[in-house]
Amino acid sequence: MPEFPLSIVEVNDEGKVYLGKLLVDVCIAKSTGEARRLVDGGGVKINGEAVAPKCYNVDPALFSAGTTIQAGKKRWARLV
Repeated sequence: MPEFPLSIVEVNDEGKVYLGKLLVDVCIAKSTGEARRLVDGGGVKINGEAVAPKCYNVDPALFSAGTTIQAGKKRWARLV
């Protein structure tokens, strides 16, 4: 599983993490549009918990060292 530094998680002005950009940054999606489609299809999980459709901005407290991000069955990333 590819590993990325925790510093890759960026908090926006609203105090949330935009999943579209994060999924592109960890090489799970090729574009933010693809990332949004993955979220809408229910295919994105953070630490095994599915992300609700249309939920693009998530709480930064979800991310810590060891957090796993999954899209589908074959695309994974870990934050270290």
